[in-house]
Amino acid sequence: MKTFTLPDLGEGLPDAVVREWHVSEGDTIAAHESLVTVETAKALVEVPAPWGGRVEKLFAAQDQTVNVGEPLVGFAAEDANHEIPATEHSTTTISPGDSVSAEDPSVKETAPPQTRSDSGTVVGKLEQGEAVLGAEQRVAPSRRRPATPKVRALARRLGVDLEKLSTDGSLVTAAQVHAAVGSTPVTEKSAEEKKSPPPVQGVEKTAGVEAVMSPARRAMGLSMSRARDQVAQITLCDDADISSWWGSTPALLRLIRAVQLACTAEPTLNALYENDQLKIQETVNIGLAVDSPRGLYVPVLRDVAGHTDEALLAQVADYKHQARETGIAQSDLQGATILLSNFGAIAGRYATPVVLPPTVAIVGAGRVCQGVVVIDRWPAMRPLLPLSISADHRAVTGGELARFLRAMLHALST
Repeated sequence: MKTFTLPDLGEGLPDAVVREWHVSEGDTIAAHESLVTVETAKALVEVPAPWGGRVEKLFAAQDQTVNVGEPLVGFAAEDANHEIPATEHSTTTISPGDSVSAEDPSVKETAPPQTRSDSGTVVGKLEQGEAVLGAEQRVAPSRRRPATPKVRALARRLGVDLEKLSTDGSLVTAAQVHAAVGSTPVTEKSAEEKKSPPPVQGVEKTAGVEAVMSPARRAMGLSMSRARDQVAQITLCDDADISSWWGSTPALLRLIRAVQLACTAEPTLNALYENDQLKIQETVNIGLAVDSPRGLYVPVLRDVAGHTDEALLAQVADYKHQARETGIAQSDLQGATILLSNFGAIAGRYATPVVLPPTVAIVGAGRVCQGVVVIDRWPAMRPLLPLSISADHRAVTGGELARFLRAMLHALST
């Protein structure tokens, strides 16, 4: 049996959590087909098979934590006449009778080890050098996953059968799932039973440890440590009179639009600070802090100016569901140009939100409360929205931060 171990997925964490198996024991899978979805550093990552063959053993159960380098999948031993392509840096001569695997640092063998150099091959990509020793054995075609993890989570929530939407083998999009609501309903339970193989026997789940130090929490710790060591933070606070719209428009939507307008008025805060260079961004991509039992997620609302209010609210709802139930895809956690934390939806009025490099600013919105303001020289009670805006003082001046805050106050008060 050839053993494929969990590779380093480049997230800087020593382990990952198995979230969804795409194969069962006994299945035959082709090289580079999706093997398993794992969660690491808050992101969902699909791990492809390094080669084709029959799956003999799954070493981890769903929701189990696996360390990098530990066994993940066992493949049936290769046929005696089967030959494996050599990798770019391999110099070992292999005879047809040898039972070996591709040159991948995450591959282990039950046969006696042979002397070779480490190829450093990236998981899922087998690079062939000049000394090609043979073609990989043809395997029976396996079922391709019909959608990305994000779309599969959406389909489970809406009760849509993805198999009926992917008859031609193409990937199903989120728009197709929304369009199919009500036409192909399936229960969430049946969908989960179809996709998940039987539990692996003899594997204990580390539920207690997982609840305390999930990948999301550890990634949050690394981000906070980086912010502490790199950012020179400055914070300004003020209250916005929101009596003109309070109770008629979702507060989060107004906040998103206010951040968008303030970035137009003071673009220096919609920027990235990397290698001692301030790079102002053309589009406003808001990283939205989302609370979940597993830790803090910051998915990105891309190009908010180019989306309708309805589309933004739908995207926010989808991210919140993914944070609670499935985790958020890695691509949706990247590309933020400014951050927004609506902590007041839970509690608290003012804060010192932490700037996460390479972004240079974060907007914090507190709990709305009644306060006294002066209207035409007379006191009046009005709903007030507290704002706390932090910026990286290495890249942003106090005047730029104050002008940004003034623009947000104006956008929220009209």
